[in-house]
Amino acid sequence: MRLSECLNHASISTLQAIAQNLQLSCTMYSKLDLVQSILESLRNPLSLAEQLDQWHEEWGVSLRRIALHRRNVFAKEEIEHLLASAGHDTVNGLQKALAQGWLFLQNDSSRRRYYIVPKDIQMALRDDFQRRWRAQVRVRTDDPLVQVDEGMAALHDLHTLLQYVQQREVRLTASGAMYKRHVQQLMELFEVEESIELPQWRFGYGRRTYDYPDRLALLYDFAYDEGIVIERQDERLTVDPARLSDFLTLGRKTQLRRLLQFYVRTYRRPIPRLYDIMETIRLLADVWTSNTSLYAICAPQIQAFYYDQPTDVWDQRVVKMLVHLGVARIGYDDDSGERWFQITKLGQELLTQDEADLPDELTYQQAALVVQPNFEIVVMVPDARMEAQIAEFAELKSSGALRVYRILDRTVERGLSLGRDFEAWRALLATRGMAPIPVNVDRMLAEWVGRGGVQAAGLGS
Repeated sequence: MRLSECLNHASISTLQAIAQNLQLSCTMYSKLDLVQSILESLRNPLSLAEQLDQWHEEWGVSLRRIALHRRNVFAKEEIEHLLASAGHDTVNGLQKALAQGWLFLQNDSSRRRYYIVPKDIQMALRDDFQRRWRAQVRVRTDDPLVQVDEGMAALHDLHTLLQYVQQREVRLTASGAMYKRHVQQLMELFEVEESIELPQWRFGYGRRTYDYPDRLALLYDFAYDEGIVIERQDERLTVDPARLSDFLTLGRKTQLRRLLQFYVRTYRRPIPRLYDIMETIRLLADVWTSNTSLYAICAPQIQAFYYDQPTDVWDQRVVKMLVHLGVARIGYDDDSGERWFQITKLGQELLTQDEADLPDELTYQQAALVVQPNFEIVVMVPDARMEAQIAEFAELKSSGALRVYRILDRTVERGLSLGRDFEAWRALLATRGMAPIPVNVDRMLAEWVGRGGVQAAGLGS
């Protein structure tokens, strides 16, 4: 809906509040006069610019997120959450936004309430943010001396991974990961090679982020999520021929777009504002843009994640992965330490397609813990009720800055003997986790439950 439609559907009291806020001289009891006066004011470029400045100052990051969102219709809980991030309480925040004329209350046929930001107002907000940001970023008109553009390499290497598994006998460790020799052979076959030496702490960025380098982990997790690769119970890795055939019948850009969608779904757990970051990049980086100045624009949307500082999240989880996916390229000159960033033509196509729409952020807000392969549960977001449920089948190991619980055979046995609901507990780990439950943990839990949790399986008691 556009502004004119929203005003026509609005109540007389809402129109009066908007007119008073805009300080309009009109007949306050004539709906027609109110609608026409408000439209005339907000369609006047000078008046609208003045209002945008006021809204920008009052709502800040909340307005930014609304401007960048592809939807303009929000549930009551969503809009309350967005407004709360600007420091407004629920009631006063909603009343203020409604009185300013950029948010409108609507009811559907079932009388369910939802809120609309008029499409033309949302576009004006987006254009205003883009104008402000363009004044802050540094750009260049010539090409950097050295450029890194991986194009379709991720897709080629995904096909190589699938062919490798299809043509060889790939054995898995007890935790369900490929042995290092397989990983090394894949690196020799891939167009883009990665170091297979991994830091000690790795979690949150996918199912196999514990075991493989970032790019390989993404390709492998995608193939697993699509049901193409199967981790068999006899510790072998195989390919489902039917799923593989279905995937290969898709166009190359469609395949890559699905990989990009998977990346955003996976990385949005540790980076909740990833969608906003990518939209900001899409609006600004159509030309060579200073990586440093682009990061400064996106920084308010980036938070540290465990051992990853905000700059690490930007460099390793956003920039590097977008380059791997062919969405962006980076460039630099020999005589300068500055890196330059640009969305590729392929990236513009992938990011502007409707198919790239993803579930909304609220889907991911509940991610609050990490289950590690060593049977420890790291609580990332304090939640007393959640921790009480975790403690039903685990014990508290550490209560420092991050609370850590440990799963043992005896803690599982204790929970079962007390009549606790194990399936509900496991579902909690799956739904609140920033990554799936590691395969070795899932298997051992099933074994303990099946035999009553009698033995320790070398984990200690």
